[in-house]
Amino acid sequence: MGDRTLTSSRAKRIRVAGVCTLLLTLAACTGSFFYNRLDTLAGWYLGSLVSLTDGQRIQLQHWLSQTLAWHRQSELNRYSRFLRDLSDQVMQPGTPVRYEETQKRFQGFWDDLIEKATPDATTLLLSLSPEQVDELVRNMEEKARERSDDEGKPENWHREQAKSLTRFVKRWAGSVTDEQKALITAAAAQVEPTRDEWLASQQAWQRSLREALQKPADDRAGAVQRLLEKPDNQWTQEYHDKSQRNRQRYLELVTSLDATFTDRQRQHLRAELLKLAQQLDTIARGKT
Repeated sequence: MGDRTLTSSRAKRIRVAGVCTLLLTLAACTGSFFYNRLDTLAGWYLGSLVSLTDGQRIQLQHWLSQTLAWHRQSELNRYSRFLRDLSDQVMQPGTPVRYEETQKRFQGFWDDLIEKATPDATTLLLSLSPEQVDELVRNMEEKARERSDDEGKPENWHREQAKSLTRFVKRWAGSVTDEQKALITAAAAQVEPTRDEWLASQQAWQRSLREALQKPADDRAGAVQRLLEKPDNQWTQEYHDKSQRNRQRYLELVTSLDATFTDRQRQHLRAELLKLAQQLDTIARGKT
């Protein structure tokens, strides 16, 4: 969606409040064809960052396959129940408190995934040679720069944010009223671009990873695991401050939009949430 405020979940930490965050994350994984191949797709991506030995590739595939099996068995039904709960809630206007509760519940899902994946990821990283570490960090830096360059011209940024948000609301609510378009345009104009701050934070994390992998053996595992568990600790203060301000702006936008939803829009949103929940149930049962 453009700015890292909307898409960086490094994946990893949540900026957009409540419903928007949940749907952005889960919508990418709804198709069983792609979900069933996430371990392979992830393996291809990681393989593009560093050249692995045969033994490391086997280790990586085992880790990803085991994590995907755990996720199907343990997590998808939790997501489905959450979506069904949400489908009831969206029939009435929400409150900032409820959005924060939704946010925390979703953050719990993400934290569980990080907790599950971190030990094996740490083990794999610790097996890299110094040459592999250099290659990994170099490729990560290059991909981060490419993502940053994809932002486009700064003068067009706010307009693109408004378009992207409008498309998102239309996708899930079925339509967008003139009043809602005006709310989105006004909110997007206030959001602060974070491209430079995001890139600086990525570079800080990458430097810390290199340093962690160069530590003495007794200190290396703990340092790497902390970086994987808490990447936000490497954010620059500027990125942290901008992200917090933007998060508040998006929360205010969600609250304003929610108050303007028509009955028809709420019915459409509820139907989309239930459809997504059913898709997750189907994947959890191992059906294509």
